[in-house]
Amino acid sequence: LRMWSGKSSISVDLERGVRVVATSACLMRSSAGVGVSGLDKKSYKFAYRIRVENVADLLDARKEPPSDDSGESSVEHRAVQLLGRTWRISECRTKNQKPSSLLQRLLEDGALIDENNQGGDAEEERREVQVVDEPRTGAVGHLPVLGPGEVFEYMSGAELSTPTGQMTGCFHMASVDFQLTDSAHVGNPVEALSWASDDERRFEAKVGKFGFLFDDYNED
Repeated sequence: LRMWSGKSSISVDLERGVRVVATSACLMRSSAGVGVSGLDKKSYKFAYRIRVENVADLLDARKEPPSDDSGESSVEHRAVQLLGRTWRISECRTKNQKPSSLLQRLLEDGALIDENNQGGDAEEERREVQVVDEPRTGAVGHLPVLGPGEVFEYMSGAELSTPTGQMTGCFHMASVDFQLTDSAHVGNPVEALSWASDDERRFEAKVGKFGFLFDDYNED
């Protein structure tokens, strides 16, 4: 459980029947060269996995689904299409945190006492370092259509200059007819992209904050 503490989030849109699960993991720490202070600049590479699910069937399981004239359940037509995404990536640093050095290592190991921080937790600073605003380009080149029970999953990555950070955002989506709408790739014609931004069929599926954390478990 410690591995995943703060590194994952689950967000559910009960009205639209969309669930988004996000998890992260640290891949490596490397030196990015020597900074102006003469100290090594560290770079932390993280991977994150995103899972977008159409859970309309689960949410409607306890209800008596209405049927159309053909006798088919309306839930079968409750499909959604992923149109794009918006991400905000931040680095987190405690106010007394300094770049890695021998002195900092001794303080961390308890060999020395930091007289300026003898009690309580240090206050954390967050700095937004990247904004991805791509509401029309899907995710990793795909604009998938998900029927009830279907899933779209992908992995991507981020690189930070601090050992901790966080990410949050949303997916831009649309409610579509599963029988009339096909999944697409970037560059393909997509009807939902022509709809007005205030069209009631368009919506944002929020992605709850999840963290990036380089800890001793991942350290070589």
